[in-house]
Amino acid sequence: MRSGSSDPMSQLGALCEEADLAALINASPFPYLLLSTDFVILGANDAYLCLTGRARDEIVGRGLFDAFPADPDTLAASGHSIIQASLERALATGRPDHLAVVRYNIPRRTADGKCVFEERYWSLIHTPVPSAQGGVALLFQNPIDVTELVRLQQAGGRLPACDDIGYQIAGSVFSRAQALQSANRLLDREREHLLHLFRQAPGFVAVTRGPQHVLDIANESFRQLVGQREVLGKPVVEALPEVVGQGYDRLLDQVYTTGEAFVGHQMKAMFQQRADAPLSERYVDFVFQPFTDLDGKTAGIFIQGQDVTEHVLAQEALRISNERWKLAVEGSGDGVWDWNMLTGEVVFSRRFREMFGYGEQDFPNSIETWKMRVHPDDLNGALNAVRAAVRAGMPVMFEFRFLCGDGKWKWARARGIVVGHEDSDKPSRMTGTVTDISQKKESDELIWRQANFDALTGLPNRRLFRDRLDQEVRKAPRSPHTMSLMFIDLDRFKEVNDLLGHDAGDRLLVEAAQRLTACVRKSDTVARLGGDEFTVILTELVDMAHVEDVAQKILRALARPFFINQQTVYISGSVGITMFEADASTAEQLITNADQAMYAAKHAGRNQFRYFTPSMQERAQRRLRLANDLRDALAVGQLEVHYQPVVELATGRIVKAEALLRWNHPALGLVPPAQFIPIAEETGLINEIGDWVFRQAAGCSRQWQSQLGKTVQVSVNASPIQFHAAEQGVGWLKYLDMLGLLGGAVAVEISEGLLLNASPAVAERLLAYRDAGIQVAIDDFGTGYSSMQYLKKFDIDYLKIDQSFVREMVASASDRTIVKSIIVMAHELGLQAVAEGIETPEQRDMLLRAGCDYGQGFLFSQALAADAFASLMAEAA
Repeated sequence: MRSGSSDPMSQLGALCEEADLAALINASPFPYLLLSTDFVILGANDAYLCLTGRARDEIVGRGLFDAFPADPDTLAASGHSIIQASLERALATGRPDHLAVVRYNIPRRTADGKCVFEERYWSLIHTPVPSAQGGVALLFQNPIDVTELVRLQQAGGRLPACDDIGYQIAGSVFSRAQALQSANRLLDREREHLLHLFRQAPGFVAVTRGPQHVLDIANESFRQLVGQREVLGKPVVEALPEVVGQGYDRLLDQVYTTGEAFVGHQMKAMFQQRADAPLSERYVDFVFQPFTDLDGKTAGIFIQGQDVTEHVLAQEALRISNERWKLAVEGSGDGVWDWNMLTGEVVFSRRFREMFGYGEQDFPNSIETWKMRVHPDDLNGALNAVRAAVRAGMPVMFEFRFLCGDGKWKWARARGIVVGHEDSDKPSRMTGTVTDISQKKESDELIWRQANFDALTGLPNRRLFRDRLDQEVRKAPRSPHTMSLMFIDLDRFKEVNDLLGHDAGDRLLVEAAQRLTACVRKSDTVARLGGDEFTVILTELVDMAHVEDVAQKILRALARPFFINQQTVYISGSVGITMFEADASTAEQLITNADQAMYAAKHAGRNQFRYFTPSMQERAQRRLRLANDLRDALAVGQLEVHYQPVVELATGRIVKAEALLRWNHPALGLVPPAQFIPIAEETGLINEIGDWVFRQAAGCSRQWQSQLGKTVQVSVNASPIQFHAAEQGVGWLKYLDMLGLLGGAVAVEISEGLLLNASPAVAERLLAYRDAGIQVAIDDFGTGYSSMQYLKKFDIDYLKIDQSFVREMVASASDRTIVKSIIVMAHELGLQAVAEGIETPEQRDMLLRAGCDYGQGFLFSQALAADAFASLMAEAA
């Protein structure tokens, strides 16, 4: 059977599934003959044809012994059988078979057309090529002509014995055989590598050969693009007839003729992807790259590309959507902008320019043009909003003032969203709208001012005053500072109002409001409650001196003459003062107290200020008595340490305790620690009392360890005064050693203020605690001078969440956020969180969900005497 191909080496390439391999074999200086398993010649390289003096079309498709018949005049039949036996051995064993020397004459034609046989001796290697199923797919014959060597043997007087000749040529033959085997293995590996790359190509790949553009090879992506049909071995116009009318056949001709590559981008092509379906529209990026043969002539075209149909359709859909969106938005009166975030170019719509009174030439398409016209007070906020939205991958919305063409400012609201990204996923394009909200802003501002400000004086009215007072009352417990409330009544205002008329009275009120405002800081609040009553909220107070200073300024300011309707008017003021927490802890009580104090000042003769004195006098006297009594309390046994259980929230087990000091006063009863601890610190008694509490706690921990067989850690509060003072007598660490307790049996709770600018002595003591294994907790975290620096600088183990946050966290979103933030921060820093003041199951469950480690509060147990705590632990065990 003869092949229909005019190029046997192309047939070889098709069998090997790789054209480059066929070219490599054909270019080899070693002769190769390709045989089927029934010994039909499939192909031969140029070296073989030269060696045997044959043309390809003379031998390809014929049987080996038909193309090269045996010499009938010799005993060559034995050569025929030897060669056939070698081929059959290679088939049977799947391994190369070698013939050292065999005589096999080959025929040739003389000048007069006669057929004569030339004497030839050969060394042959038959190499089987395995199939994918494990058998033999075909055979390579590699012949070496050793005729001259045999004739040299004959000239020396020796018979051409095959065995002798074989010995003499064996070295060179075997060396050649080994080289051929190595070359075959390299060719196999290269072939597999190339095939792997070809099959794994991410885009479509195909190769055409010759001027008819016969499809030689194509990968799976190419088959998917054109439809699963037989295309190999056919010209493009026959394999893909639908592309003829689309100009791709002429484009192939152009590339083949000129030898110049063609690159196409998003070009439309119609393919018959299924026999029973209409033409399918696809878009492709591709390159037609010509390649040449050994003579430098164009041999074919390498086709490579990507199917970008989905990308093109998505772009078109986006374009249509943008056009519809722009039409709809501008129909509603909004302007449209489109920002190239890489180049800074911004395309502004016609409506955008009209909105702010600009023409096409007055407003270039750049982000800098926009920035230059945004109000300086609004620019940073706008840019920060854009950056934050881009980082979060969310739409952006912000409001700003924009300079119009007539020099006036307009309020605008911009909305936008990122609609394009680079390959690195970096945002590259943002589009959005802008709305003129000037009228709405003016209307909102008017409504808000009418609701919150006094129409006559411009001061906050009763509603805004109460809102600000409530805010300060909520904030004050968490601040190291305090606040004060003043009530001010204008003395003799009614007389002026009745004598000079309401207009004069109004002018007096306006000027009085201005004088009051000038007496306070911008952070303070001056409000008019109505009539001639004013209030002042003083915030962030460090001491009482500032309060009295402001009160004196107010009295002097109001005592200066007023010039109303060309008349000089004299008034004065009566000022009542109350202090937060010293007098009251609620807004209602502060208002009541300040009002009472103001009337006390008025009744005392006017033009003066009065504190809410009952509270101040009683507190001062009580404080003095407590200081005197506290000096003897420890000696007479009035102080007692109670222990509040600390629960592991995940399990509900009691794992720790906090030592809390109690003072049972013989006359006053139980005195709250918040009252006597500050006195102890001021008088220096805190050192002696603190040491006593530590020894009590350590002793109980030792006792419970013996009773329960496990360590119960007890935390002890340490005042900053104790840290700054030198230890007297037996120190804490030495005392633990005397009791035989490890440092882990106790923990020390300190305030945030202690660590802020901590002295070397403080740092040294904390380091000693760490080395001894004593853990350290920050008490009431978040209520003082919170700083992340000291958490990094010192070895802290626990953050204790103040009960003021826990108390309000169920009802207050802000307190809930603070609690969660503290827990997350603690865990990120490798610390554990302890919540104080847990009183309800809701609080406990919320804390547990937030990941809080420990909790304490009345929900679990109040502070207990040592014996009661030991009993509770025994029951829990």
